Amino acid sequence: MLYHALMWSIGRIEQLAPDAAAVKAAQGVAKPNKWTGLGRNDAVLWGECAGSGANPYQVRVELESAAGKCTCPSRKLPCKHVLGLLMLMVGESVPSGSPPAYVQEWIEGRAKRAEAKVSRASAEERPPDPEAQARRAEKREARVEGGVQQLEAWLADIVAQGLAAVRAQPETFWSQMASRLVDAQAPGLARRVSSLSGLAVSGEHWQSRLLAAMARCQLLIDAYRRIDTLPPGLAAEVRTQIGWTQPQESLLAREGVRDRWHVLGHRQSQDERLRMQSTWLTGLASGRVALLLDFAVGNQPLPATFRIGQVFEAELIYFDGAPLLRALVKTRFESAPAIHTLPTAVDVSQLQSQFAALLAENPLLERWPVVLGPVTTLVDSSGTVLVDGAGRRVPVTANFHHGWLLAALAGGGTVSLFGQWDGEMFDPVSAEHEGRLFSLARIGELPVLSQVA
Repeated sequence: MLYHALMWSIGRIEQLAPDAAAVKAAQGVAKPNKWTGLGRNDAVLWGECAGSGANPYQVRVELESAAGKCTCPSRKLPCKHVLGLLMLMVGESVPSGSPPAYVQEWIEGRAKRAEAKVSRASAEERPPDPEAQARRAEKREARVEGGVQQLEAWLADIVAQGLAAVRAQPETFWSQMASRLVDAQAPGLARRVSSLSGLAVSGEHWQSRLLAAMARCQLLIDAYRRIDTLPPGLAAEVRTQIGWTQPQESLLAREGVRDRWHVLGHRQSQDERLRMQSTWLTGLASGRVALLLDFAVGNQPLPATFRIGQVFEAELIYFDGAPLLRALVKTRFESAPAIHTLPTAVDVSQLQSQFAALLAENPLLERWPVVLGPVTTLVDSSGTVLVDGAGRRVPVTANFHHGWLLAALAGGGTVSLFGQWDGEMFDPVSAEHEGRLFSLARIGELPVLSQVA
């Protein structure tokens, strides 16, 4: 099997799929008798798949970037034919060969577009107008300040009327406030307001959770108004949580952290417009954690660059914040043998004390990635609970519906879990049991529990 083909597995193909239906459909076409002209080399995979029309669909995939193209009319990206062709390759059903004309034309077209993009990026640009930049920045600051004032008054009205009254409000009560904040160029505050609506209609102890979330909104408002007095890292964190972005071009100009990075977890989430992919890493030498975020709009595919358990050497650049977590890959070097276990885990007591120290650095911190274990899994009608060796317990987030599968994986024993801790609940992402690493899929309808290493 060639180098780039070795980087693929069924689990990685499932992660690339837009939904569970696409995976199932791909399995239906991943049969050699449905294909003609199958072939691959060290960079590209191709084949023609019989469809409902007179002519077969021409399919090609660039293996390193996971970019694919198919002549079928499907609006899903990648389509079932691209996924099915990758499954055939993993099953070693695709022979080596030389690409036919339609594949060679596609490769040359991609190369030309890439060259044009580099040329445009390297072309001399007009120097920015400092005065125009200052005017735009001042205008946005004024808009954000107006949005902050509206939000503060809105929160005060809710408290004055009482939480019971707000629970009867329609969804538009929350969405209209969120829309005002988007118009005020404060999307981070808009996201927080949108999350309040779910707390207002949730079950037991909804009052305390809603009030705490509102208090965190007010804390962010207060921090924003004192931003000039805050340490640089915390000030950058406040601006990010309000909704400012940090230009990646300027970040990539910095010197980064070079290490061998171990992929601990991988997850995709989706709303009406945007798909987001989160990949968590830890540095084997530095011990630092990092979060890589990728975004796609509509049916655009997300990159399938990393696999859980994978180890690769790279230089990462951290976004400004407190503590440092989100990062970019500046330069990627060679890969290393995969590691099928999680790093050293903490127990519940250490989990709580470490998060308390992080909160002292940044009271606005919402969650933090951590490895917890070994723990046993208890499941009942109220949800899933994790218990460490000393009998200390932490609840699992209510939207984790795979407690019984996790308990079955442990077989009555213990597991170590990688996930996120928000000070109250643990959100599992991946699990280690008996020297094997598993992905706990929580989104879409992909296979709930899949071994990845």
